[in-house]
Amino acid sequence: MITLNHIQKQFGSKVLFKDCSLQIGARDRIGLIGPNGSGKTTLFRMILGEESIDEGEILIAKGVKIGYLPQEVISFKGDTVLGEVLKSVSTITSLQDKMKILEEELATIDDPKAQEKLAKEYGKLHEHYTLLGGYGLEAEAKQILNGLGFRERDFNRLTDELSGGWLMRIALSKILLQSPDLLLLDEPTNHLDLESLIWLENFLVNYPGAMVIVSHDRVFLNHLIDRIAEIEGEKIDLYHGDYDHYLVERENRREILEATFKTQQKKIEQTERFIERFRAKNTKSSQVQSRIKMLEKIERIELPKERGEIRFEFPAPKRSGHRVIEVKNLHKRYGETVVYQGVDFTLFRGDKVALVGPNGAGKSTLLKILAGVLDCEKGEVVLGKDVTRAYFAQHQFDLLRPENTVFEELLSIATDESQTQLRTLLGTFLFSGEEIEKKVSVLSGGEKSRLVLAKMLLKPANLLLLDEPTSHLDIASRNVLEMALKQFQGTICLITHDRHLINQIASKVIEIDQGIPNIYLGNYDDYLYKKQHAAGAEKEVKVEVEKEEKSTQKKSKFIAKEERRKRALEMDQFRKQLSGLENRFQEAEKSLQEATQKLDHLNQRLSDPNLYLNQKETYETVQAHKMIRKQVRELTQLWEFLALELEEMKMMNVMSNANE
Repeated sequence: MITLNHIQKQFGSKVLFKDCSLQIGARDRIGLIGPNGSGKTTLFRMILGEESIDEGEILIAKGVKIGYLPQEVISFKGDTVLGEVLKSVSTITSLQDKMKILEEELATIDDPKAQEKLAKEYGKLHEHYTLLGGYGLEAEAKQILNGLGFRERDFNRLTDELSGGWLMRIALSKILLQSPDLLLLDEPTNHLDLESLIWLENFLVNYPGAMVIVSHDRVFLNHLIDRIAEIEGEKIDLYHGDYDHYLVERENRREILEATFKTQQKKIEQTERFIERFRAKNTKSSQVQSRIKMLEKIERIELPKERGEIRFEFPAPKRSGHRVIEVKNLHKRYGETVVYQGVDFTLFRGDKVALVGPNGAGKSTLLKILAGVLDCEKGEVVLGKDVTRAYFAQHQFDLLRPENTVFEELLSIATDESQTQLRTLLGTFLFSGEEIEKKVSVLSGGEKSRLVLAKMLLKPANLLLLDEPTSHLDIASRNVLEMALKQFQGTICLITHDRHLINQIASKVIEIDQGIPNIYLGNYDDYLYKKQHAAGAEKEVKVEVEKEEKSTQKKSKFIAKEERRKRALEMDQFRKQLSGLENRFQEAEKSLQEATQKLDHLNQRLSDPNLYLNQKETYETVQAHKMIRKQVRELTQLWEFLALELEEMKMMNVMSNANE
């Protein structure tokens, strides 16, 4: 369908492609990967004819229709959401416009003959519109818009009112409705929430055409693609299989290349030594010349340059209290829309929580409230002892000052750090040399993300609140961020559509469902399993309840009364157990606080040099410190066990009350 033959492309002194070839077949599903700036978007633009090639050729089969989604926000003005999407099918839109004009004329004409003539013309247009699937296309357009997060009430909204992220969803909807032979998708998941991403993934799984996808979401790639085209070292290397298979195969190829390189270098060195040793001897001249020619003909193996990667870890924060942040009776609304009503929950030290839920559920709103950047109408957010917060959100890009350089932006919030320390920090985020003098206004999305993360590092916090921290980061950078979050010693609450990241770091998933936070222990896969299991169990319970209701109707009043009494006794016993567990939890928490205070006091004593002047007192203090430290460890384990038990019993109580 499309063939790239020996293409070359460079901008100034930077070579992107050198003698590269690639074929895209009618059913191929290719993941196009490479570090930022390697030429992925340029390759798309060359296929589209929007960018010239320096050498080689690009052959496109006749009649091939290509749909392209760029990274940049596309502006749509002057039409409704649904109208703009339907514009993508120009023939249908043209027929709609003609039918609308005839409808208006028919409503104003009184002459029967003229009406009959217009009615016949309208009938032909209507028949053609129906044959082309006009009515079906509108339904399909609505289905696509729904899948990408739009609601019925949004269809007639003007596109002028929408943000960049929603305009990108419209652009994607238009391409999917056209159903082209080849999809070129440049970061299609950047502006999607998790629910919309999963819908798009399922849609593309069944897509009949070919696709080339640039994405930093490895789960998305694994589910969709069967080949990887990697841009590296001015070449395009092809790997068969999904992304996980590519990682294994790439490592194997690298090991083989390194071994071959070492063998070749050894042979070259031996040959060069022979030439140097016997160059002056006439008896060896023919052999020397032979080896010189051999060296000239050798095609030298070059190892690919090591990629620059973010190298960082979050600073060890000050230890917070066990209760990090507590939400009490939270109420939040936007106009007439109620987002939260009477919500209560607590995050504990060491929790790594992922907020999930459909678009518009209120995830970002909740994170902003936790971060203290958004107020609520009622209720309170209580910070625990020694809690410090750091908040990362996409809107923080707007807080970066465009006129500043990268270095000036970091310097603007620095306190005691030297210029050397600031330059070192920027270097870990791949801002080195002249890069630190780049203006913020010309930074890419990925560079802005790295700069915001660098600014966060200057203010160590023990509670990280992160809203889509992986947006615009390439896979290598995401992997480093993932490791840093894994090793982070504080508490994390984040929103992300990166399922791999949730699986790797989350210890809890909180699903926001119609303003109610439902807590699931474990990572994303655990959450999905429990959701599916709960759905199956709920169906079984419903069947059992229906059977029980039929049976109950046949029972006598005496039996029904006995059942109610038995239920009341069970509930009374449950409440006593719950009350007892709450008392044990409070006692454990109190004991832990007291033990922690004693440990802090002993730590202070051990840091006092005067203590070591008295051998007996030193020995007693060290022994007491060991005993208290062991006690704190045991009490912490008890406290965490009781906290989980209490949380599960409360959830059982809520479910029990809901069933009643």
